[in-house]
Amino acid sequence: MQSATRQSEAAASQPAEPNSAHTAKRAKLSVLLVTGDDLLWPQIGAHLNSEMVLKQVDSVDELLTTTPAGQPAVVLWDARGQTDAATVLSRLQLHSPCFAVVALDDTGSAAAWTNPIALRQIIAQVAIPVLPDELKAAIDSGREEVSARTALLGGDGMRGAVSPGAAAHGGVMLPAPSNARQSPWLPAAIIAGVLIAAVGAFLLVRHNAGVKPAPAASPIAAPQPAGKVSAAADEKVDLLIEKAQQAMLERHFIDPADSSALALYRRALALDPDNGEAHQGLQRLAEILIARVQSALDERKFDMALQSLESARSINPADGRLAALDERITSLRAEFGPAQILAAINAQNFDRAALLLDEAARSKSLSNAKVAQLRDELRRRHEEADAANFLKLIDTRLQQDKLTEPRNDSAAYYLTQARAAGVSAAALQPLSQEIYKRLLLSARTAIDQRRFTDADRLLVDLRSVGAATAAIAGLQHDLIAARGQQSAPAAGQPQSLDLAQSRLAQGKITEPDNDSALFYVNQLRAADPKNAALPRLSSTVQAAILDQARAALDAAQPAKADALLQLAAGLGPSADLAALTQRLAQTKQAAPGIPEVAEATLTRVKGIQVDYPPDALRKNVEGWVELEYVVTADGKVASITAVNSNPSGVFDAAAIRALSRVRYKPVLQGGKPAAVGTKIRIAFKLSK
Repeated sequence: MQSATRQSEAAASQPAEPNSAHTAKRAKLSVLLVTGDDLLWPQIGAHLNSEMVLKQVDSVDELLTTTPAGQPAVVLWDARGQTDAATVLSRLQLHSPCFAVVALDDTGSAAAWTNPIALRQIIAQVAIPVLPDELKAAIDSGREEVSARTALLGGDGMRGAVSPGAAAHGGVMLPAPSNARQSPWLPAAIIAGVLIAAVGAFLLVRHNAGVKPAPAASPIAAPQPAGKVSAAADEKVDLLIEKAQQAMLERHFIDPADSSALALYRRALALDPDNGEAHQGLQRLAEILIARVQSALDERKFDMALQSLESARSINPADGRLAALDERITSLRAEFGPAQILAAINAQNFDRAALLLDEAARSKSLSNAKVAQLRDELRRRHEEADAANFLKLIDTRLQQDKLTEPRNDSAAYYLTQARAAGVSAAALQPLSQEIYKRLLLSARTAIDQRRFTDADRLLVDLRSVGAATAAIAGLQHDLIAARGQQSAPAAGQPQSLDLAQSRLAQGKITEPDNDSALFYVNQLRAADPKNAALPRLSSTVQAAILDQARAALDAAQPAKADALLQLAAGLGPSADLAALTQRLAQTKQAAPGIPEVAEATLTRVKGIQVDYPPDALRKNVEGWVELEYVVTADGKVASITAVNSNPSGVFDAAAIRALSRVRYKPVLQGGKPAAVGTKIRIAFKLSK
């Protein structure tokens, strides 16, 4: 305590200024939030007034190493999951008797904090989620407790004066009364009293079974609407959201630019614009950024405040709190200089940056040369951002397999737009080559499968994106030749027959969906139903599928067996099919029921693609089919049953085939994938 005494004596030797207690700027109270949960920051920061400075640290150890001993402060301690509260509270009081501790714990834990409150180890306990009135009352009590302890111990005697070290840690000491002379034994006596209280609390808490660990709160994920996102894109979205959540935990909110939480959530939304987790993550991020703006302005950290403000604005420009923050910044504009404009540019709020530049030019707050320099920077960065956005859009649509459709939201469309916007050929070359390659492959496949209308359309697309003339000419030649062959009697076996036999030999019976033996058998049945080789080939493929279904039943996988039997049934009746179907029915009767869920709560990773029945197409018939089915633990569709249809029997088979190819994100129950039942209506409508 000798150094503290010297500080007090030095202060006493200086001449006092008249009415200094009234003329000095009122000191701000430090509120220290001890938690690793970044979601608490916005809940608490939104309810603190301008006379308080909020700081967050991840642990009690970090708090003790980054704050000066004896600092007055209200400590908001996240005590969820703590098993030895008495020891933690003793460490806090030993570090600073001027700490007023508020425990943050789960709802229903109030009884565990009765003894610590009675012994004044903590001032109050606040339940999580935080209620504003309850938090305000606790902080008001903490402020009064800090003032009382500081007055009792003497501000100077416990390092109460503002020092460079304290300021560096964001702590502003509350001033002690001018007559706060105390006996030298008083601080030691109070510390000893605190220690005795801590030991007593420990024994009482231990006697009462202590503070029980609180279960970690599980995040509430917003239900995602069903969408046509490819499996690969869905996996990438999940990975991006996982990385964004990790960035949030590491407080990489907006920096670095490519791997911040803000950038990662936006990349996820570029792939899946309706993703509920990404939207919810951005909302949480905006709350944190608003709180950071307020804290940074209090500390005069203008660059941080401006960057956080503009990033928050880019998430939700309609946030009502932005106007108040803008007004506060306007009053401090002389201290900002061009920092506000650069912050808007860095956050890609280009319209706002242009508006700020116009205001600076009108008010003459910046020189003409500086305004011109910033306008050049704005133009350059805007062009770079436009180019980057086009490149991201092209890459995203390629990942989603949207080569040419929808016409105004496809990879080919954005390639054309990027060229018109002046994006360099060098920047576009890798993506344009990928588009050429995929379009050429699609056109070649369409010609081989005799889908001549699709081939014509793809040739037009190839010309529009600027593919090589020689490649287009070669495809045109092959298309003309294929059309000529179709008009003449086909020589030898059809291609679908060759492909079906090849996939059968390779063991590709039902998968991949569009390159399996079953796929090519169905193609052959549609194109040449009287082919002499078809009955034997269909029987062989069906036998292979039934072998897989039998193995699934032996392995106690009825949902998988059901899905395979549905596919086998599409190839016609057989004795083996009937026997396995009966065995499956017996298995289902002995098994417990499967929970039913709404289809809208499930996430499709492979959408519904319907083949319109040829007879209905010729007769211009429209209709619908209602189906019940099971989504297996691995996301496949099984046990499909048509429960209603209009017209009856016209579209049932086509609807069942289309639904059997759908894939879902597995449903988790108790943390494990589980099968669920659901139903859907598939409509068949003719394009107008």
